[in-house]
Amino acid sequence: MLRLASSLLILMALFVAGCGASTSTSSATTTLTVWYSTDDPVERIWSQQLARRFEATHPNVRVQFDTLSFEDINTKLQLALNAGTPPDLAYVTPRGPGIPVYVRAHKLLDLTAAAGSSDWAHRLRPGLLAAYNQPFSHEGARPGEIVAVPTALAAVGVLYNRRLLDRLHLAVPRTLTQLSADLVRAKAAGLTPIGMGNGDGWVGDDWYLTLVNSIVPPARLAPELQGDRRFSFLRPPFLQASTMLRAWAAAGYLTPDFGGLDAQEGLVQFFKGSTLFQLISSSENAQILGLERATRLPIGVFAFPGGKKGVMPQSGYLGWVVPAAARHRAAAISFIDDLLTPSTASFLLQRGQLPAVAGAGARGAT
Repeated sequence: MLRLASSLLILMALFVAGCGASTSTSSATTTLTVWYSTDDPVERIWSQQLARRFEATHPNVRVQFDTLSFEDINTKLQLALNAGTPPDLAYVTPRGPGIPVYVRAHKLLDLTAAAGSSDWAHRLRPGLLAAYNQPFSHEGARPGEIVAVPTALAAVGVLYNRRLLDRLHLAVPRTLTQLSADLVRAKAAGLTPIGMGNGDGWVGDDWYLTLVNSIVPPARLAPELQGDRRFSFLRPPFLQASTMLRAWAAAGYLTPDFGGLDAQEGLVQFFKGSTLFQLISSSENAQILGLERATRLPIGVFAFPGGKKGVMPQSGYLGWVVPAAARHRAAAISFIDDLLTPSTASFLLQRGQLPAVAGAGARGAT
């Protein structure tokens, strides 16, 4: 009888323990850490909603979503990667010192299998995923390896002040010759012909690359785009573009002290109303729309002069990467997968972003 009672007590204890374990498992929560880089104060606010949208469809995941400046995230992420304590997911620049540095150090997870199983290449705009990752093969990634995924595009165009263009009796320039003549007119009128904030380097880089694309069709740059060893910046189109930029700077056509202003500060200078043209990226849309509402400055955008319809270079913007030492790889990949849905594309478009998802909001994007 004692033996039977003991057996019953043991069974009851196991049952209670089992119930406890079951309850614990069903309520277990994964904390996904995400580092998101932006220097746009407006984007800092709405980007938090990406985390809340994911949590709404993944009740067992809590997202710790931290926004950092471009400068801070590059420094902190390199330190965290070296220490083996990185976030689970990060949204970072494809330029140095971003993704290329992390690839060279072999600190990123190979996302090729995940991209294949979820068909990311076809969910993004045609050819975008491969083109975005191709340069990283020169930093140590395997040819065809996917290490980063863009969810927004950077399309480059020229912002202009309608009021000043009318005051100078000018039309939107269609050729480089017309543009150069407009710069002379603007300077003579005491205006700033070209707005620029180049403290972080990418605006000047965009000016240079856009000038190159206006001089020589991108299709003829195939050897350069494919990393041909015969490539040289001493070829005529590259020299012509750099010479033109240097001449503009020497003539005082650029924003005074442009090297001490970041891109955001450069835009603020434009909206003060004395700058004629400013090269912009669609990644700046949110700030531009906010400044337009605040100042009521009449503005327009055109493709950079060159070719029959002008030149508007387009590429993937920042990329999502998963550190190799991430604790929650599966959840991080699910987060990326969720970003490549039509609903997220619509969310991004409503906030001034140009979605990288195939066919997303073509009318709104235009």
